[in-house]
Amino acid sequence: MGIGGVTLDADGNAVKEWDPFLPRPPSIRGDMEDRSESEQVAVFGANTKEGATLVRMMSEKGLRVVAAVRVLGSNKTKQLIGLPGVTVKQADANDRASLLAALKGCSRAFAVTRYWEKFDGVIEQSMATNILDACASVSPPVKNLVLATFEDLSALKLRGRKSQIVPTKDGRIFPDFSGKNKVDTMGKSKGVNITHMMTSFTDDKDNKKSLILVRGMNKRIVVNSHINE
Repeated sequence: MGIGGVTLDADGNAVKEWDPFLPRPPSIRGDMEDRSESEQVAVFGANTKEGATLVRMMSEKGLRVVAAVRVLGSNKTKQLIGLPGVTVKQADANDRASLLAALKGCSRAFAVTRYWEKFDGVIEQSMATNILDACASVSPPVKNLVLATFEDLSALKLRGRKSQIVPTKDGRIFPDFSGKNKVDTMGKSKGVNITHMMTSFTDDKDNKKSLILVRGMNKRIVVNSHINE
Protein backbone atom coordinates (compact mmCIF):
# COMPACT_ATOMS: atom_id res chain seq x y z
CA MET A 1 0.00 0.00 0.00
CA GLY A 2 1.43 3.35 -1.03
CA ILE A 3 0.65 6.92 -0.12
CA GLY A 4 -0.94 9.45 -2.47
CA GLY A 5 -1.87 7.00 -5.25
CA VAL A 6 -5.30 5.79 -6.29
CA THR A 7 -6.58 2.21 -6.24
CA LEU A 8 -9.94 0.41 -6.47
CA ASP A 9 -11.66 -1.08 -3.43
CA ALA A 10 -13.70 -4.29 -3.37
CA ASP A 11 -16.77 -2.45 -4.76
CA GLY A 12 -14.87 -0.94 -7.67
CA ASN A 13 -14.76 2.52 -6.12
CA ALA A 14 -11.63 4.64 -6.49
CA VAL A 15 -9.96 5.39 -3.16
CA LYS A 16 -6.73 7.08 -2.17
CA GLU A 17 -3.95 4.73 -1.11
CA TRP A 18 -2.84 5.13 2.49
CA ASP A 19 -0.57 3.12 4.76
CA PRO A 20 -2.93 1.37 7.24
CA PHE A 21 -0.45 1.97 10.09
CA LEU A 22 -0.69 5.76 9.69
CA PRO A 23 -3.55 7.96 10.94
CA ARG A 24 -5.98 8.82 8.17
CA PRO A 25 -6.33 12.52 7.31
CA PRO A 26 -9.84 14.05 7.26
CA SER A 27 -9.95 14.06 3.44
CA ILE A 28 -9.99 10.23 3.29
CA ARG A 29 -11.86 9.31 6.47
CA GLY A 30 -15.12 9.17 4.57
CA ASP A 31 -18.20 11.36 4.44
CA MET A 32 -19.74 11.59 7.92
CA GLU A 33 -22.93 13.21 6.62
CA ASP A 34 -25.79 10.77 6.04
CA ARG A 35 -26.95 11.16 2.44
CA SER A 36 -28.62 7.77 2.14
CA GLU A 37 -31.95 9.40 1.28
CA SER A 38 -30.48 11.90 -1.20
CA GLU A 39 -30.87 11.54 -4.94
CA GLN A 40 -27.95 9.82 -6.65
CA VAL A 41 -26.74 11.04 -10.04
CA ALA A 42 -23.93 9.93 -12.34
CA VAL A 43 -21.50 12.26 -14.10
CA PHE A 44 -19.52 10.80 -16.99
CA GLY A 45 -16.37 12.67 -17.96
CA ALA A 46 -15.95 13.75 -14.34
CA ASN A 47 -12.17 14.13 -14.59
CA THR A 48 -12.44 16.89 -17.20
CA LYS A 49 -12.39 20.48 -15.95
CA GLU A 50 -16.06 20.90 -16.80
CA GLY A 51 -17.13 17.54 -15.40
CA ALA A 52 -15.27 18.07 -12.12
CA THR A 53 -16.98 21.43 -11.69
CA LEU A 54 -20.36 19.74 -12.16
CA VAL A 55 -19.50 17.08 -9.56
CA ARG A 56 -18.47 19.69 -6.99
CA MET A 57 -21.62 21.74 -7.56
CA MET A 58 -23.87 18.71 -7.01
CA SER A 59 -21.88 17.64 -3.96
CA GLU A 60 -22.42 21.10 -2.47
CA LYS A 61 -26.16 20.77 -3.12
CA GLY A 62 -26.29 17.64 -0.96
CA LEU A 63 -26.66 15.04 -3.71
CA ARG A 64 -24.92 11.70 -3.93
CA VAL A 65 -22.72 11.70 -7.02
CA VAL A 66 -21.06 8.88 -8.92
CA ALA A 67 -18.11 10.55 -10.63
CA ALA A 68 -17.27 8.33 -13.61
CA VAL A 69 -13.69 8.81 -14.83
CA ARG A 70 -11.54 7.12 -17.46
CA VAL A 71 -8.17 7.80 -15.80
CA LEU A 72 -7.73 6.97 -12.11
CA GLY A 73 -4.32 8.53 -11.61
CA SER A 74 -5.07 12.06 -12.87
CA ASN A 75 -4.91 15.01 -10.47
CA LYS A 76 -8.54 15.89 -11.16
CA THR A 77 -9.62 12.38 -10.18
CA LYS A 78 -7.66 12.56 -6.94
CA GLN A 79 -9.32 15.88 -6.11
CA LEU A 80 -12.77 14.31 -6.44
CA ILE A 81 -12.07 11.46 -4.02
CA GLY A 82 -13.25 12.41 -0.55
CA LEU A 83 -15.72 15.10 -1.60
CA PRO A 84 -18.95 14.85 0.45
CA GLY A 85 -21.35 12.37 -1.10
CA VAL A 86 -19.05 11.59 -4.05
CA THR A 87 -18.11 8.07 -5.17
CA VAL A 88 -15.49 7.80 -7.91
CA LYS A 89 -15.74 4.90 -10.35
CA GLN A 90 -13.66 4.07 -13.41
CA ALA A 91 -15.80 3.89 -16.55
CA ASP A 92 -15.21 4.03 -20.28
CA ALA A 93 -17.86 4.89 -22.86
CA ASN A 94 -16.81 1.83 -24.86
CA ASP A 95 -17.05 -0.53 -21.88
CA ARG A 96 -20.72 -1.40 -21.33
CA ALA A 97 -20.14 -3.21 -18.03
CA SER A 98 -18.38 -0.18 -16.52
CA LEU A 99 -21.21 2.13 -17.66
CA LEU A 100 -23.85 -0.11 -16.05
CA ALA A 101 -21.85 -0.26 -12.81
CA ALA A 102 -21.59 3.54 -12.67
CA LEU A 103 -25.32 4.02 -13.34
CA LYS A 104 -26.60 1.50 -10.78
CA GLY A 105 -28.85 3.25 -8.26
CA CYS A 106 -28.83 6.60 -10.10
CA SER A 107 -31.96 8.54 -11.06
CA ARG A 108 -30.25 10.86 -13.57
CA ALA A 109 -27.05 10.97 -15.57
CA PHE A 110 -24.89 13.69 -17.07
CA ALA A 111 -22.49 12.98 -19.93
CA VAL A 112 -19.82 15.66 -20.37
CA THR A 113 -18.24 15.76 -23.83
CA ARG A 114 -15.85 18.27 -25.37
CA TYR A 115 -16.59 18.76 -29.05
CA TRP A 116 -13.59 21.01 -29.48
CA GLU A 117 -11.10 18.55 -28.01
CA LYS A 118 -10.93 16.07 -30.91
CA PHE A 119 -13.24 17.80 -33.39
CA ASP A 120 -14.95 14.53 -34.12
CA GLY A 121 -18.72 14.59 -33.88
CA VAL A 122 -18.81 10.86 -34.64
CA ILE A 123 -16.80 10.07 -31.50
CA GLU A 124 -19.00 12.36 -29.42
CA GLN A 125 -22.15 10.74 -30.81
CA SER A 126 -20.82 7.24 -30.15
CA MET A 127 -20.10 8.14 -26.52
CA ALA A 128 -23.59 9.58 -26.11
CA THR A 129 -25.40 6.60 -27.64
CA ASN A 130 -23.41 4.10 -25.56
CA ILE A 131 -24.24 5.94 -22.33
CA LEU A 132 -27.87 6.32 -23.41
CA ASP A 133 -28.16 2.60 -24.12
CA ALA A 134 -26.70 1.85 -20.68
CA CYS A 135 -29.21 4.23 -19.05
CA ALA A 136 -32.06 2.29 -20.64
CA SER A 137 -30.55 -1.11 -19.81
CA VAL A 138 -29.55 -0.70 -16.16
CA SER A 139 -32.05 -1.89 -13.52
CA PRO A 140 -33.87 0.23 -12.56
CA PRO A 141 -33.41 2.31 -15.72
CA VAL A 142 -32.17 5.90 -15.66
CA LYS A 143 -34.96 7.94 -17.25
CA ASN A 144 -33.22 11.29 -17.58
CA LEU A 145 -29.92 11.97 -19.38
CA VAL A 146 -28.29 15.37 -19.84
CA LEU A 147 -25.76 15.61 -22.68
CA ALA A 148 -23.46 18.50 -21.82
CA THR A 149 -21.21 19.63 -24.67
CA PHE A 150 -18.50 22.26 -24.16
CA GLU A 151 -16.61 24.19 -26.83
CA ASP A 152 -13.67 26.53 -26.21
CA LEU A 153 -13.84 29.40 -28.70
CA SER A 154 -10.10 30.01 -28.45
CA ALA A 155 -9.40 26.38 -29.40
CA LEU A 156 -11.87 26.59 -32.27
CA LYS A 157 -10.23 29.74 -33.62
CA LEU A 158 -6.74 28.25 -33.49
CA ARG A 159 -7.88 25.29 -35.58
CA GLY A 160 -10.02 27.25 -38.01
CA ARG A 161 -13.22 25.60 -36.83
CA LYS A 162 -16.66 27.15 -36.37
CA SER A 163 -18.83 27.19 -33.29
CA GLN A 164 -21.88 24.93 -33.06
CA ILE A 165 -23.84 28.04 -32.03
CA VAL A 166 -24.64 29.95 -35.21
CA PRO A 167 -26.37 33.38 -35.19
CA THR A 168 -29.06 33.98 -37.81
CA LYS A 169 -28.97 36.97 -40.18
CA ASP A 170 -31.32 38.92 -37.93
CA GLY A 171 -29.04 38.37 -34.93
CA ARG A 172 -30.92 35.58 -33.19
CA ILE A 173 -28.94 32.74 -31.66
CA PHE A 174 -29.59 29.38 -33.24
CA PRO A 175 -27.59 26.37 -32.02
CA ASP A 176 -26.90 23.57 -34.47
CA PHE A 177 -28.52 20.54 -32.87
CA SER A 178 -28.73 18.60 -36.14
CA GLY A 179 -25.95 16.25 -35.01
CA LYS A 180 -28.04 15.27 -31.99
CA ASN A 181 -31.03 13.93 -33.95
CA LYS A 182 -29.90 10.30 -33.80
CA VAL A 183 -29.47 10.48 -30.02
CA ASP A 184 -32.88 12.15 -29.58
CA THR A 185 -34.60 9.48 -31.69
CA MET A 186 -32.86 6.72 -29.76
CA GLY A 187 -33.86 8.31 -26.46
CA LYS A 188 -37.52 8.34 -27.43
CA SER A 189 -37.43 4.71 -28.51
CA LYS A 190 -35.79 3.64 -25.23
CA GLY A 191 -37.90 5.80 -22.91
CA VAL A 192 -35.07 8.08 -21.80
CA ASN A 193 -35.63 11.85 -21.66
CA ILE A 194 -32.75 13.70 -23.32
CA THR A 195 -31.72 17.24 -22.41
CA HIS A 196 -28.96 18.98 -24.35
CA MET A 197 -26.78 21.58 -22.63
CA MET A 198 -24.43 23.34 -25.02
CA THR A 199 -21.83 25.69 -23.52
CA SER A 200 -19.64 27.93 -25.64
CA PHE A 201 -16.97 29.80 -23.70
CA THR A 202 -13.82 31.92 -23.74
CA ASP A 203 -11.56 31.40 -20.73
CA ASP A 204 -8.77 33.87 -21.52
CA LYS A 205 -7.27 35.78 -18.60
CA ASP A 206 -8.81 39.12 -19.59
CA ASN A 207 -11.79 37.83 -21.52
CA LYS A 208 -14.09 35.38 -19.76
CA LYS A 209 -17.43 34.80 -21.43
CA SER A 210 -19.86 31.93 -21.66
CA LEU A 211 -23.15 31.19 -23.36
CA ILE A 212 -25.24 28.22 -22.23
CA LEU A 213 -28.12 26.85 -24.26
CA VAL A 214 -30.41 24.17 -22.84
CA ARG A 215 -32.91 22.25 -24.96
CA GLY A 216 -35.26 19.57 -23.70
CA MET A 217 -37.48 17.04 -25.46
CA ASN A 218 -40.03 19.79 -26.20
CA LYS A 219 -37.40 21.51 -28.42
CA ARG A 220 -37.68 24.79 -26.47
CA ILE A 221 -34.35 26.51 -25.85
CA VAL A 222 -33.35 28.33 -22.67
CA VAL A 223 -30.42 30.76 -22.92
CA ASN A 224 -28.08 31.83 -20.10
CA SER A 225 -25.10 34.11 -20.69
CA HIS A 226 -22.24 35.32 -18.50
CA ILE A 227 -19.63 38.01 -19.19
CA ASN A 228 -16.79 38.86 -16.83
CA GLU A 229 -14.89 41.87 -18.15
